[in-house]
Amino acid sequence: MANPDQKTILIDNSFEEIKNICIKLQKDTDASNLEIRSLLKLIMNEWEEKEKQKNGFGFR
Repeated sequence: MANPDQKTILIDNSFEEIKNICIKLQKDTDASNLEIRSLLKLIMNEWEEKEKQKNGFGFR
């Protein structure tokens, strides 16, 4: 991708930030990969639920 658009850049930056937060959390708490993955799934479920409530439907 020679010239990524702004949305792609934001997604890539967000991914890196979330990954770094998860790595730091793992180091600080000795959490397993499964525990981190479960936490991320819980966050996504909450986010999707709030989106459904906000606009009456989910996004996909």
